[in-house]
Amino acid sequence: MKRIARNVFLLGVAVLSGCIFSPKTGDPPITPPTPYSQPTAPESLITNLQASYLNREIEHYAEILAPDFIFRFQSVDVGEIGTDFWTRDQDSTGTRALLTTNQVSDIRISLIYGDRDTAVNTLGTPLDSLKIRIITTDLQVDQTDGTTWLVQDQQDMYFRKGIEASGEDPTHWWLYEWVDLPTLGAPGMRPLSSGASPTQENTTSWGELLHKAATERISSP
Repeated sequence: MKRIARNVFLLGVAVLSGCIFSPKTGDPPITPPTPYSQPTAPESLITNLQASYLNREIEHYAEILAPDFIFRFQSVDVGEIGTDFWTRDQDSTGTRALLTTNQVSDIRISLIYGDRDTAVNTLGTPLDSLKIRIITTDLQVDQTDGTTWLVQDQQDMYFRKGIEASGEDPTHWWLYEWVDLPTLGAPGMRPLSSGASPTQENTTSWGELLHKAATERISSP
């Protein structure tokens, strides 16, 4: 009887004191990582692109890029950046800087895309090519100083199947070209790109945002 009473007492103490592995009152909830999809369809790569931004995991982002990948800048950005496009390594460097900098407190992204366009599968393009247009882009990057960068321009993304002769899995897809399209409302114009209040939203292009990160100017509106 004494042993039973002692066990009941210890159980009561444990209940009153709470589990030592329980989160403390007031701690922010732990957000589970956004899951990734198998790269067996172009749409899965768009899903994984968004997940890599939300999870801020450059390794998973790089996995969707073909070895011959290029990122084409908007014409309004070419003069400042000094090139028409970035290679896979250059794009990965810029994206790594954006996803890993401690000057960015939060990244939100939502991409709404259209149907597959197989008309791009012509002479001179990789076999089994197709294009998917990102019709609605909503990329928001918050800095620790209160600045928010907002990307809303459409994007054209070109995909191909893995080339077995090159040692790639033919059941997997790759993103081999990304075209950052000009602003629909006023091509060549970008409101709030400079001189904005630190608490304002600053509209920019995807390419210019990556360039800012790569050149350590992400904190400069």
